[in-house]
Amino acid sequence: MGYQEDSPLAQYFEQSQYDTSIYTGFHPLDTGHDALLARITLIESAKYTLDLQYYIYRDDETGHLLTWRLYEAAERGVKVRVLLDDMQERNDDDLARLNSHPNIQVRLFNPNNYRKARNLGFLAEFSRLNSRMHNKSLTADSVVSIVGGRNIGNEYFSYQSVVEFGDFDLLLYGNTVEQTADQYDEYWNSEFAVPVEWINPTNKELTSEEVKQFALDQDFKGQFTSGHYDMTSLKFYSDMRQHKLQIYWGKGKLLYDKPTKIIGEGSQLIDDLQIVLQDVTSEIIIISPYFVPTQIGTDMLVSAVQSGKKVTIVTNSLASNDVYAVHGWYAKYREELVEGGVDLWEIKASAEIKNKWSMTGKSHSSLHAKVMLIDDDTLFVGSMNWDPRSAQINTEMAVLILQEEFVSESKAEMEGHIRNMAYKLEVEDGDLVWQDLAEQTTYTSEPDASIWRRMGAWVAGVLPIEEQL
Repeated sequence: MGYQEDSPLAQYFEQSQYDTSIYTGFHPLDTGHDALLARITLIESAKYTLDLQYYIYRDDETGHLLTWRLYEAAERGVKVRVLLDDMQERNDDDLARLNSHPNIQVRLFNPNNYRKARNLGFLAEFSRLNSRMHNKSLTADSVVSIVGGRNIGNEYFSYQSVVEFGDFDLLLYGNTVEQTADQYDEYWNSEFAVPVEWINPTNKELTSEEVKQFALDQDFKGQFTSGHYDMTSLKFYSDMRQHKLQIYWGKGKLLYDKPTKIIGEGSQLIDDLQIVLQDVTSEIIIISPYFVPTQIGTDMLVSAVQSGKKVTIVTNSLASNDVYAVHGWYAKYREELVEGGVDLWEIKASAEIKNKWSMTGKSHSSLHAKVMLIDDDTLFVGSMNWDPRSAQINTEMAVLILQEEFVSESKAEMEGHIRNMAYKLEVEDGDLVWQDLAEQTTYTSEPDASIWRRMGAWVAGVLPIEEQL
């Protein structure tokens, strides 16, 4: 799909200082409410096309809101394509009815053949179904994209969720948008992307009257434009309306796996990333919610420190990790990393996430951002965790941008907040300890984690499952 010069989005971001065939302009989406509003803005502003690609798309309030806006876009003539990984169980009838709109196409990536007995299908075809499309992108008119770590669901947008994910996306304009659109087409046209009508050839059509009634019943306008969750009161909203959105510019490139990775053809993203990491001169900061470095990765990180580079890892603590099996295997490498000179931090479950809609006292914080800051000028943001599953099994994507100002600001901000948000791991007298530098407290076992969670992580660490994590 070509670049649409007369799209309202092109007119909004139009500039003459940078060559957009080389440069990418981006705005960081580091809060859930801004990330949700940015997606709605792109959907409402699109004139020609909308392409969505997600691993998870929840059947909840924010998922309903975005689907409603997609339907409204289709009603005004926008061509909408939705590509969803099929790991999440969804209602095939609902997808088929949405797909019945002449301007909406829905495809499922690597679908389970057993629609009603999915667990049976997974057991029958484990090798195929174990590999998933973990990519996350939204592109409007081939002009603006959102790429990063967020799926679609309440917990990713800090909306009425028991768990609040600390996540990160980039709103993109410039050369990486065209690359994202090309990546999308490659997945959309692959043999693994199956049209919903092949899976559920329903004759039932979704009518505009039904959608209007659904929107009224859900009270979308009341929920999201008034009261506690009023998106019109956000700074991002006023900045967009007044053309004051801060845009950083830098040379950018999209890194992504080919769809054929799911049949064992290797990771193009990892190959490209290895070239980038070989050129690190002074420092690397890795932010990864699911961090399983393996022995090879641990040796590599320690070797980097020994060669004079500063290595910092920020990941979840056991209490903040929503997948304790991952923690069980990550824990095996902690002492070796710390003793090797790696600065290792674990996010507190009580960490305060930047969120205007914070459900204080009801929420549980969990890191979900996948970011790397390399040397003084390189930013890496995408869907990839630092674990065997991302490296070897699932498909992933990320954007790499050279931008010294943003990297410098991000490192300074992290230094200012990390002591309050995370535990610093140290080794004292041969034992691992957790330093709460804000409270001047030292813990000798996993902070804030129940005995059952500790036992679950320990059992997972005994099982031979590292390559699946």
